[in-house]
Amino acid sequence: MFKDNALLAQLKQNIQESLPKVEGRVKATDKSFGFLETEDGKSYFIAPPNMKKVMHGDVITATIANEKGKEQAQPVALVKSALASFIGRVNLNKSKLTVTPPAPYKGSAITAVLDGDLYIDHGDYVIGELTGHPLNEAPNNSLKVKVSEVVSASADPFLPWFVTLARHNMRNECVPIDAPTDKDNWPLINEELPRSDLTNALFFTIDGETTQDMDDAISISALENGGWQLQVAVADPSAYIAAGDDTDIAAKARGYTHYLPARTTTMLPESLSHDICSLRPSGKRPALVCTMTVNERGQLQNNASFELAWITSKAKLSYQQVTNLIMGQPTELPDVSGLEHALNTLNAFAFARSMWRGKNSQLFDSQADYRLKLDYDNKITAIEVRYNDVANSMVEEAMLCANISGAALLAQHSNQGIFNTHPGFDPDKTTKLAQLLQEHGYIYHRDHLKTRAGFCQLQRELTSRNDNYFAARLRKFQLYANIASEAQSHYGLGVAQYATWTSPIRKYGDLMNHRLIKAIACGDVPAPIPTQEDALQLKTQRDNQRMIERDINNWLYIDFLHHAAKNKQKFKAQIFNVNRGGVLARLLKNGATVFIPFTNIHGDRKALKADSDAGTVSINDEIAVKITDEVTVAIVDVNKNKLSITGSLLSTDL
Repeated sequence: MFKDNALLAQLKQNIQESLPKVEGRVKATDKSFGFLETEDGKSYFIAPPNMKKVMHGDVITATIANEKGKEQAQPVALVKSALASFIGRVNLNKSKLTVTPPAPYKGSAITAVLDGDLYIDHGDYVIGELTGHPLNEAPNNSLKVKVSEVVSASADPFLPWFVTLARHNMRNECVPIDAPTDKDNWPLINEELPRSDLTNALFFTIDGETTQDMDDAISISALENGGWQLQVAVADPSAYIAAGDDTDIAAKARGYTHYLPARTTTMLPESLSHDICSLRPSGKRPALVCTMTVNERGQLQNNASFELAWITSKAKLSYQQVTNLIMGQPTELPDVSGLEHALNTLNAFAFARSMWRGKNSQLFDSQADYRLKLDYDNKITAIEVRYNDVANSMVEEAMLCANISGAALLAQHSNQGIFNTHPGFDPDKTTKLAQLLQEHGYIYHRDHLKTRAGFCQLQRELTSRNDNYFAARLRKFQLYANIASEAQSHYGLGVAQYATWTSPIRKYGDLMNHRLIKAIACGDVPAPIPTQEDALQLKTQRDNQRMIERDINNWLYIDFLHHAAKNKQKFKAQIFNVNRGGVLARLLKNGATVFIPFTNIHGDRKALKADSDAGTVSINDEIAVKITDEVTVAIVDVNKNKLSITGSLLSTDL
């Protein structure tokens, strides 16, 4: 009956056309099968033969057929390839050249050809452009890659930096590699602006021991009637850089000084950030000074004033020096009259201020900071774990006051600037949140949870109950922090508005706010008004910097811990996330992130149940582990291609 091939083909075509079609994104698995996930949340099985036609992340159209009572997606057409252009690793096997794309690609290495006279070697990283795909029409219906550029040689000690920066730049995001163009001479502009002479005032800086770009200095004194007068002097790069000039445009494109392991690239030319603008001791510098009053209970008063001034920092102090002094440990301070008394006064102010915030707004947790120590080959030799010490808190409280005061000034005048915002809980989730809270003994009305007062009250109660798990669980009900060009609340800090301006050497948003405050203080100095596009760009740059630092650190951790898998080395870790495949934990000793698949938690997968919303993993209906739990894990696999570390859970009674 079907000997006529044309008739058979027509019949097949009619059947295909009668099947429903969907568009979605391919999700590969560690097995040979996969899934097609659509925007409306549906998921369709893709059989192994059809997975050979697609790649993880491809956006495709597919027909949905019923195979033995199960809906299956059959790929039809490519909408968007997941790998149009990518950074991949070269494999040379005799004369055959292939390139392996980065994770989450799960297929085999792809056959490649060189574009031009490139010299490459095994293990090099290159830019590959996909020139063929199984869903394309012939002759471009097989996976092929054209190698257009070498990103890094395999032996280059900066390979992780070059590859990570290249990957992020390919997403059209600006990531600086070198310092901006410098000049031999930086003349002072707007010299006619009046500046107070505060060069005799006792200003000092507290920073890291090797910090060169000091952009804020502190002066403090106790008031006779109780409380303190606090002055924060902030370096004034706008005294040398005009808005819209070449240096300013370059700084805006960078957004921030980028602090990466073994590599720092400044936002401003180094002669400005490390010398001319930096508040070095004994150097007369132009500054924008905020003078504030804090009462004896630690409450910031609404009488802050701003002025242009000349200041001379009297001392450059490290966090360790100041902490040792306050804790009564031996330390050496510069021989400056009144310095020790000023530091003790600053400590008293910071204590009162933190007590006030703990009762009236909220305090935030101190997170461990992991500093990677690298050798000349950029290999980790040691990892230093730091927590916020007394000196950090002293500086933090002073800068919070200055930024709150600056935000209030901007909000009062034009309500425009670069504001850090946090909207608290998602309003659409507050009904469910109120019910959940009641189940755990917290009584809050959903409308109260939408307010800044309600948000802070709940955080304070969680802190008082030491309910770390529940506090972590409730983060899923929160919206993300953001950056806006108009004043909005910052629930996380418990303030009506918050705008940073105390780091204009290192953050372009701070420089924009700095100019606005300077214009208000002087009355006749124009300053560009930030737009929402500016705010969005700054957020993108900030998020991008964090991702780059994370990716480079992960690469370095992989190399550092490769031996741990051979020995099944054990580490203490804290669980911070539960997802569909397992849990994520942070090694407390060094900060590395480890993935623990469910198969490495319990042998009987059917007995195990994960609840990502609650952050729990149960076995036989009893909670075995949850977020914030500290556990013992063994490292079982370190995969350089996937940049992943896999562990096995050891310390639960399963």
